[in-house]
Amino acid sequence: MHEDPQTIGKTKVLATLAKNAMANLFRSGAAWIIVLFLPPLLVRTLDKPTYGVWMLLLQLATYVTMLDGGIQIAIARFVARAEGMQDRKYMARLLSSAGMLLVIAGVATVLFTALASWQLNHIFREISPSIAQSAQQALLVLGVSLALTLPFSVMAGLFIGLQKNEITAFAGSLGKFVGALGTAWAAYHHQGLLAMAVWVGLGNLAQCLTYAVFWKIGEKRGLLHFSHVERGMAREFLFFCSVMIVSQLSSILILGMDIPIVAAFDFRSAAYYGVAATLSNFLSVPHSAIVSTIMPVAAGMSTNNDPEQMGRVLLKTTRCATALLCLITLSLLFLMPLFLRMWVGQDYATHTLPLAEILIVAQFVRLTMFPYALVGFAVGQQHRMLASPIIEGVVNLLCSLAAVQFVGALGVAFGTLIGAIVGVWLHFTVSLRRTDCVRVNSKQLLWQGILKPLSCTLPILFCALLVIRLLNLY
Repeated sequence: MHEDPQTIGKTKVLATLAKNAMANLFRSGAAWIIVLFLPPLLVRTLDKPTYGVWMLLLQLATYVTMLDGGIQIAIARFVARAEGMQDRKYMARLLSSAGMLLVIAGVATVLFTALASWQLNHIFREISPSIAQSAQQALLVLGVSLALTLPFSVMAGLFIGLQKNEITAFAGSLGKFVGALGTAWAAYHHQGLLAMAVWVGLGNLAQCLTYAVFWKIGEKRGLLHFSHVERGMAREFLFFCSVMIVSQLSSILILGMDIPIVAAFDFRSAAYYGVAATLSNFLSVPHSAIVSTIMPVAAGMSTNNDPEQMGRVLLKTTRCATALLCLITLSLLFLMPLFLRMWVGQDYATHTLPLAEILIVAQFVRLTMFPYALVGFAVGQQHRMLASPIIEGVVNLLCSLAAVQFVGALGVAFGTLIGAIVGVWLHFTVSLRRTDCVRVNSKQLLWQGILKPLSCTLPILFCALLVIRLLNLY
């Protein structure tokens, strides 16, 4: 008996999605292992001011990696479309032109990092003079190492676009392990911030070398050459990425300014806020690793120009993603009080818990619309949904700056929550009406995609929190 070709096609798509999700989870799992063992070691070997400065430096360096991750997804989107059209020449022109742009971006990153390093102690005046110089040097090392990785995003984007996520997972995990183990060794032996930054930089370079090895094994060298660089192709890619860059800059306002604001206005809480922000990533990392696998598939489907089909995909993906989000959030909130005591000790647990609870709720609210953002990006209409991240970022920043004056770090966390609520509201009231590539009823998406899975989880969540209160786990 012969199987239906359509059934076979769906099975292959699901198998590919499952493979990529497992690869992303492997990469996330490596990050989780690092998160589980590294902060407890650092909070016990570094004093609170030094740990707070280290978290600040990592956050400043993250500004580059946030843009880097977005560029990889942008390249993957173009690669997926080129692969669907079987156009290798177009792919070569794209990758070579994008690579040239990223080399220029790397040079600009070095200059920006040098400026930030020079002015670091003028902006954050509460940094202790005893570690001020090493903090400047560490920031410079982190920035330069990340600048060197930017051109290799072309390779990473190709692997993602070809749905070979296992390669990026292996490279990313290797780089993280090298950086984390070196950082732990340097901290344990009290070698200072500069040595810790050097190890992180070596981890970044190890990741790049791994990409290069797989690139050579896969015989992709013909896709990257200066002769393939075209001004028109570079302009097309830059125009597409300009919208993405605006969105990523908004993400920096949403996620990347919290620790700098706390460090500037409530420096004593910087270390606690850093731990809370790390905990909130326990929600976003696995969720994004699984859900983001839909992007190359949606990019390939977009060539059919069928808004009804994309709407059905969005509705199903949102429903499943929200159910996953609820499961992870419930587990986090239930286990967090006891986990924090065991993980970083009683003092950190006491000060971190209220911050982490607010940040996790904010992450939950924001991530409910992550599938919609992915689908819009995949079909090339991300410019029509920019109102939400831009306004969310501005609201987040203004609320955080205002509230930190009255309640310190807790106000910054509340600013993040308020911004997340505004962002989701704008997606429903503005973005969904403008993205005609996806035809879905907003009320149906809200009820079936978000509220229905949430309504099944909220009673369990409230009961769990009540049990925690009664057992005095706080």
